Amino acid sequence: MLDGFYPSTTISMVALGLLGYFGLKRFMDGCRISVLSAGAKTSGIVRQTEAEGVVTLFDILHKDCVSLTDPQLAYMVPTPYLATGLLQTIYATLRVRRRDQTSDIEYVRELLVMKDGGTISLDWYDCAGAESNDDNSGPIALIMSGVGGSSQEHHIRALTKSLACSTAAFRVAVFNHRGTARTPITSPRPYDSGFTDDFRATVKHVCAAYPRSKIVGIGFSMGANILTKYIGEEGTMCALQCAVAVCCPFDIKVSSAAINESNMLNNHVFQPAVMGTLMRAIRRASHLQVDPKWNLNVEQIHGATRLLELEEHLMVKIGGYRDVNEYYEQSSSVNHVDNIEVPFLAINSLDDRITPPRGIPIDKFMTNPNIALALVPHGGHLGFLTGIPPKIWFIRPIKEFVSAIVR
Repeated sequence: MLDGFYPSTTISMVALGLLGYFGLKRFMDGCRISVLSAGAKTSGIVRQTEAEGVVTLFDILHKDCVSLTDPQLAYMVPTPYLATGLLQTIYATLRVRRRDQTSDIEYVRELLVMKDGGTISLDWYDCAGAESNDDNSGPIALIMSGVGGSSQEHHIRALTKSLACSTAAFRVAVFNHRGTARTPITSPRPYDSGFTDDFRATVKHVCAAYPRSKIVGIGFSMGANILTKYIGEEGTMCALQCAVAVCCPFDIKVSSAAINESNMLNNHVFQPAVMGTLMRAIRRASHLQVDPKWNLNVEQIHGATRLLELEEHLMVKIGGYRDVNEYYEQSSSVNHVDNIEVPFLAINSLDDRITPPRGIPIDKFMTNPNIALALVPHGGHLGFLTGIPPKIWFIRPIKEFVSAIVR
């Protein structure tokens, strides 16, 4: 009896072991990160020194960004109970204000008044334990959030602390859009998906205040679109050393269609969160006199319940566009990607329901030698949560990239 039992049990255990091995391998292969670029031969030159020789974007990616390109490390394994893009997005959205040891920071605020009288705020942070930047020559990271976001979001604070306390010892400034993060509203002109004027003025201000510092830009979601559009508009005159765009929509028409689709995520999570912030800012601006040329219908604006309605009744009219389609076309950063002349890294998720991958200009990343795209199979929109308890994966590749550029 034992003679018959032992072989069959062994065979069963071996079979289960093989199934487990191949199942795990298949799962891990499905978590592998893909990095697309123009390739090693045509990669753009980042710098050239006697010590390093010629350093290209390809070199930076494959020598310094191990979390993106090392065969043993280039995986984003989602938290087991957040295994889909939908779950990642919901978790990140609902817990966006949480504080923990990775994000327990306090900012110092600076207000900047724009030419039209509008006000934005910069929330500054540097780590007391980092190397001293008393000579004002240390690197600076400018971070910009998405629509309705601010310096108070968990992923922004966590990234800020990580960069500030890194070996590179970044001084970090988080750019708060008009009316966000309790920034005073001093102009009836709101920000929108393609409005780069405020960020351009901010970069000039920071460059003037810290002329010896290398400055990098990091944007999330709509902020990533504005950042990408800005560096494309600036071309060879761009003052930033590099830029990183996380969950960039690129094509606003594609992302708007996804955001305004009627489904559980949009109806009960994303739209209420974004619209709540925007409508509060609109109510705070109600004391300001608007330009009669805008021909705004105040009742329609205050009655808006979805982002599309605000775009049609507010953004389109203030921007002087014919309709919402022209607004999308003019605001989309996809039209400026070819003109990017600084090292640029985009990180997008393939299961992002807010900025779907069909809006990503894959072909442009294969031809412009200055840009690279990291595609993550499972990350949702601004989720990218891995481990137990969940930790934000994209902080590491961002830190690797910008630190290598300013070194």
